[in-house]
Amino acid sequence: MRKPYYIKTNDDQVAPANVESIALDRVGSLAIEDVSYWLVDMRIWQEGWQTVCELRRNLSPKVYLRPIIYLMESMDMPTEIHKAADGHVNTMSVDSAIIEDWVSRVEHINHWINHLSKVDSAQDSNIAFKVLRIITSRNIELKPITTIRRSSGYVYPVLEPLFAKRDTGVMETLSFLESQHLLTPAFVSKAHYCSHCGSAFLNFKESCTHCSSDDLTLDELVHHFKCAYTAEMSEFKQGDQLQCPKCERQLRHIGVDYDKPSMVYHCNQCSHTFQDPKIVTECYNCGRSVEPENQEVRVIQSYTVSAIGLNAAEYGLEALFTNLLDAELHLYSSNAFRDFFNVEAARINRYKVTSSSLAMIQFRDLDQLYIKLGSRAQEVFAELSTIFKTVLRQSDVITARNESIFFVIMTETKKEHAYRAVERLREGVTALFKNNLDFTPELVVGVEEINEQLDLEKTLEAFLENNAI
Repeated sequence: MRKPYYIKTNDDQVAPANVESIALDRVGSLAIEDVSYWLVDMRIWQEGWQTVCELRRNLSPKVYLRPIIYLMESMDMPTEIHKAADGHVNTMSVDSAIIEDWVSRVEHINHWINHLSKVDSAQDSNIAFKVLRIITSRNIELKPITTIRRSSGYVYPVLEPLFAKRDTGVMETLSFLESQHLLTPAFVSKAHYCSHCGSAFLNFKESCTHCSSDDLTLDELVHHFKCAYTAEMSEFKQGDQLQCPKCERQLRHIGVDYDKPSMVYHCNQCSHTFQDPKIVTECYNCGRSVEPENQEVRVIQSYTVSAIGLNAAEYGLEALFTNLLDAELHLYSSNAFRDFFNVEAARINRYKVTSSSLAMIQFRDLDQLYIKLGSRAQEVFAELSTIFKTVLRQSDVITARNESIFFVIMTETKKEHAYRAVERLREGVTALFKNNLDFTPELVVGVEEINEQLDLEKTLEAFLENNAI
């Protein structure tokens, strides 16, 4: 039977009864059928939060998808951190009955995880895929809450530990999943964001239409019915009474002697007087000031998983770039690629006339491109696959290890010429994203000359190990 595991981070921490302790660095070694949920000590919430983040950022779905229950003494922590957990247990009341109750409460999450294909060996490196699986496994409507601790002003608590940087990555990821029809949105609110830095914290200010200063004094306009004189309230005040400066009659009753038709602004810097001030917004983060209509307005939404999303969460996101590249170049399977490599190495060794090269290409942050591109992902990745087609030839053999790692046998190509080809590929990729985004993916490449002494698998594994993030 599965049981809770208490994440042990300090020597003085003691696991509650019927809960087994385990060090954080050993959570990946547990068999999937053993774990019911992670019990994290949040008595010092800053330390506990680091543990929560490490669990959620683990690549194994049998680790990061498991429910997280806080062991806590008080609510003394930020709301978004408190709500990031799947449940809470008070240290003063925890006992066997409480533990058994929580095991039953999270069983539906564990049931979903346990039916995933190849869950013991899976490594989910795509952040958008992890977000989709978190939402799906909980069967929830993902709702935002407001916070002053994030520049976005809104957070989705259950997703907070997945993201290392406190930026708009969460919203960009959700936007991408929505654009792929994997999530269904529902309107929550609208918010203004700085068009320069993306911060939600803006100061809306009334300013002078002449000199743009916000050093303004607001006064009421007074209209005297008897003589039709209209001026600022300050001109009518005589001690505690109102007296018309034109006809010198006293104004006793509003609506009978006078009315207040509008307000008037007076600039204390240039002495300009006006009725309609200029509205500007100043960002608290970067200090830029622009008119409200020039700031970015975003729709804040809640999300549920769509029917397509349910299928994708269980069986995997469609490899958009790989599929497009396959359509352009025809990707070979790993086995076919290995067979072709062996034939090419034997041919070169026998005839000793020409040279061929093995090129290894890795996009380190391809998943971030999905997020930044959103609905434009298909269009831009189609252009990217065209760059591959332009640089590579029909005689070259290409395979994909995964969505971001590609190996190419460049036939009849010396090592130095192969380097030139992959450099042209790097230049094309850089130019494409320079024109489309303020972002360039890091392209890591390696080239080896093909011969019978070159061990394909060891060479590929060495490339991946040497360039591991």
